Amino acid sequence: MTDHTPRHGPDCPGCLSRSLVRSEEKLADQYFQPAFEMWLEARLIGERSETSVRYIAESSEETYREYAWALEKFFGPFKLNQIHDGSIRQYQDDRANCRGGWKKKCGQNRIHKEVGLLLRMMRAAHVWTDDLDGAFDQLPLQYSDVPRAMDPEQEAHWLQSCLWDEEWLWVYHYSRVALETCASTIEIRKGRLVDISLRHWTFRVGPEASKNKFRNRTIPLESDEIRESTEFLLRRAFDFGCRRPEHYWLPFGSNSRRGDLDVTRPMTKHCIKGTWNKIRDKSQILWLTPYDMRHTAITRMAEKGTPISTIMAFAGQMSPRMQQHYTTISMQAKRQAAQDVWLKKPVSSVRLLPQYASA
Repeated sequence: MTDHTPRHGPDCPGCLSRSLVRSEEKLADQYFQPAFEMWLEARLIGERSETSVRYIAESSEETYREYAWALEKFFGPFKLNQIHDGSIRQYQDDRANCRGGWKKKCGQNRIHKEVGLLLRMMRAAHVWTDDLDGAFDQLPLQYSDVPRAMDPEQEAHWLQSCLWDEEWLWVYHYSRVALETCASTIEIRKGRLVDISLRHWTFRVGPEASKNKFRNRTIPLESDEIRESTEFLLRRAFDFGCRRPEHYWLPFGSNSRRGDLDVTRPMTKHCIKGTWNKIRDKSQILWLTPYDMRHTAITRMAEKGTPISTIMAFAGQMSPRMQQHYTTISMQAKRQAAQDVWLKKPVSSVRLLPQYASA
């Protein structure tokens, strides 16, 4: 790190090195990868492990790095001031059709977010001009239907498939936790030992794991099955060396054969997908993703006629569109229950009074 002058005067070299405007190393003149690191560093505060003060959450930093990884495959040879609307259009085309260093085709929303990061960097470097802005149109976001949920038979088949291989057993218990808490993938991955109470049988979703403050909540663990799965995952974490309250119960590298274990970091979503995809092939439920477990859990609650307020206490904040979807399922369950009770009653033997008989 560049040394600072006492009291950080206006020409302090350390402070100037962090400026995107006055630094001697101009952002516009940097190749993409160093430009990204320079842009990102301006949004980070010191050592992230030593302070809770931050511009962006750790999850946002992780997401930005994923976008930058994809962008670097195309824009690595470019300086920021060499990128123009034509090259961005070509990036969109190549990314959508997997022409380049990517492993698979990319969806429209992901391309929109990746290009959005690039445009933010170019605006910060003052190389995204009004002319470019008028000449280039971002891909619009696509608002997809409500994610799919497994029916009860598929759910049972998935859990049975998880038991086919001993190395998949942790996914079996992970799935049972997801199916009875309505928690998302990141909320479970970022659970720490301190978040799980065996005394009160609760799972806490705190600020680090939740998308926003409205998703912070404490979820009860009621059934024997989820308690068994919780204990299994905690014993597994203990075997990996998790001891302190701040350690993660699904630690980084806990599903890796390379031995790169780090109990102070959460398991990545890519680590889950490695085993997940094997079970998905075995079960032949090929569309199922880890996040679909959340929607399956919410759907099961709605099918039981659970009020939407109770569902949200488990699942956290949902969009109005999602609330309407699950409210509709809940109403269908209530109608079915009403039919089972009232339409199957024996014909009443009560006779109408004479004055009403001819009405």
